[in-house]
This record gives sequence, C-alpha cells and structure tokens, in this order.
Amino acid sequence: MPDSSDATAHAREDGKKLRSLLELTRVLAQAELDLDTRLQELVKVLARLAKAEKCSLMLAEGGRLEVRAATNRGLVGLQTPTEQLAVSTEVLRSGKAVCLANIAESPFAALGRHGDASSYRTGSFMCLPLKDDGVSIGVLNLSDKRGQPHFDDDDLFLAQAMADQVAVLISFSAMHQRLDQAYQDLRRSQRAKEELMNMLFHDMKAPLTALKEVLRLLAADKLAPQERGRYLALAGLDTEQLWRRVSNLLDLGRMEDGQMPLRPVPLRPAQLAAEVMDALSSVAGFYGVSARLLAQADPEIVADEDLTERILQNILVNALKFSAPENGGGGQIEVRVDADERFALIEVRDSGPGVDPALGRDIFQRYAHGGGAGSSGLGLYFCRRAAWLLGGEIALRNTPGGACFVISLPLEGGR
Repeated sequence: MPDSSDATAHAREDGKKLRSLLELTRVLAQAELDLDTRLQELVKVLARLAKAEKCSLMLAEGGRLEVRAATNRGLVGLQTPTEQLAVSTEVLRSGKAVCLANIAESPFAALGRHGDASSYRTGSFMCLPLKDDGVSIGVLNLSDKRGQPHFDDDDLFLAQAMADQVAVLISFSAMHQRLDQAYQDLRRSQRAKEELMNMLFHDMKAPLTALKEVLRLLAADKLAPQERGRYLALAGLDTEQLWRRVSNLLDLGRMEDGQMPLRPVPLRPAQLAAEVMDALSSVAGFYGVSARLLAQADPEIVADEDLTERILQNILVNALKFSAPENGGGGQIEVRVDADERFALIEVRDSGPGVDPALGRDIFQRYAHGGGAGSSGLGLYFCRRAAWLLGGEIALRNTPGGACFVISLPLEGGR
C-alpha cells in the first residue's frame, strides 16, 4: 500500500506543475507585452516546470544564435555563429533534441556551452529545437536538474512539449509583426495616395478655374484683338499644363510597373530642342521670356521621341515660369546642346531665383517642390524616371543667374 506521505508529496508536486502550466499559458496569452518581455517571463516558468536551475532561449537570425532570454540575465545578447561547433548550433542544424546526464561524458564534451562551465553545478543538460513548420528557428536550453543528479526521459518529453509551445508563440509573434508592418505600409501608402489625389485635384483646379474664366471673357466678345490673343495663349497654357500633369501621372505608373512602351528612333537633340522651343513660343510670350538655342554640337541619339520631347517640355516650361519677370526672373532662358564621349548633353539655363541648395538631389524625388505654387511635385520626378528609362540621367546645378538642368542621353554607338 502506497505511503500516504509519498502520495501527498506527489500531489503537491503535481499541484506545483499545474500552477506552472497555468502560468505558462498566462504568459503565452499576454499579447500586450512585447516578445522579449514575454520570453524573459517564460524562461522563469520553464525553469520551474522542468525543475532546472538554469534556462535560456536562443533564436537564430542572420547566421547567428542569440540569447534572447535567460534566467541568468548576463547571458542575454550573447551570440554564437551558427557555423561554430556548440551544442546549441548542433541541435539547431539537426533539429533533434539532446538530453545529457553528464555533458563531460558525452560526444558533446568538446563543444562549448554559454558562460563559464564551472558555474554549472552538474553536467546534466537538455537542448531542444524550436521549430516553425518543421524549420529550426532557435533552441531551448535547460541545465542542472534541481534536487536530482540529472534529467530523465520524462523531463525531455515535458521540455519538448514546452519548446513546441514557445515555438508557436515566436512564430505567431513574427507573423503578427509582419502583418503589422504590412498594415503600417498599407496605411502609409493609402495616406500618400490620398495626399497625392488631394494635391492633384488642387493643382488641376487652378488651371481649370483660369480656363473657365478665359472662356467666359472670350464668349463675351468684348476683348480687343491683342487681348483676345493673350487670353487664347493663356487658355492654351492652362490646357497644356493639365495635359502634362495627367500624362506624367499615368506614365509614372507605367514606368514603375515596368509597362512603359518605348519606340526608339534616331534623333538629333538640337533639332528636337528647336521644335519644342517653337511649340512653346506662345507660352514664352505669355510669360514675357525670350529663349535662345546654342547648338555647340550636333550629336545623334536613338531614343523614344515622345518621351524625350516630354522631358524637354517639362524642363522648359519650368524654366519659362521661373524666368518670368512677374515671378522675379530675368526674362531669359538658354538651351545648349553639346556632347561628350558617351552622351548628348542638353542644358536648360533659366534666369530665375535658382533652387534651394538644401533640396539638393531631393528635388528629383516624388512630391518634391523647388519653389512656387501650383506644383504637384511630380514633374521633375517624371523627368528623372524618363531619363533613366532612356539610359540617361538628369542633373541640376545652380548658377549665378539661375538654375541649370543638364539632360544626358546616350549617344548612338558612342563617338
């Protein structure tokens, strides 16, 4: 007949184990705590459940095993390269648990353990893999069984069950972190889209309002011929501005999706620049700006004509706007065409206030503003993306008399 004192002791022990299991469940369920805090609470509970004097959790990341939680807090942060020979790295690689009565009398005797070996009371040690969908993501270490010379198979079974629960927590935490990051990215993207749409609607409202007013004045038929011509030029400018903004936005989407079709043909940049400047002559007249073309070379390129023309149009319209006397400009722009060993060079120099040096290369970023109102911040971003698509580049430098944009496009066959 069993001794009643033994039964009482077993019952007391089972009660402690049950309380520890409940505490383990409670810690696992504390979603409001960050992962490292929960892991630190877990190692205390795991040590009690396994009757281990010491417990640590190591997670694999970037070719290293790092101690993320330990009953000896001094071990937290220690890292072991996964290629180094150690009990923990062997268990991580093999995915098989190790339970040793005395590590000194085992095949692992020559392998290292974290910390000073003399700080371990016995050589008894368990190391168990933490697995996510069959892949080892870390290890659970338990050493020195309390009140006993070593761990046994029952301890190993219990420890593996605990390791499986910890692995589930880590897996769900990582998944939650990824989902939260994706949600935050989605929110940022949505905010950026809303800001862009608001900006575009605001930008489109100004030329539409001006166009509406021009049409009202023209319909009244009370304007002198000279005034009528001026207002017609204004209407054309507002229409062109709207068209460029819509086209830029649509084509940027195609470029970023890799769906922008190109139709390369032989081009002479000097001739193309002359044609674009001629097409914008009414805009130049409206702004009161004179433009001249200096062809210092006559290189040939092979590029998409429409895209190259739109780069020039965007840069030239900006130059005309900022060079306008009513905007504080000097009333002149200059376009120079030249070439070096590899590229045809098109320089557009304005006589405006220049670009804030603090912006630097950021002037070509999406939504960047170089000054002035009524800009979506997409024009220069479009120009750079288009130049890249053509194998070229666009750069900016301030000069004493204004800003100078340099468009570089690769020469046909080199020089």
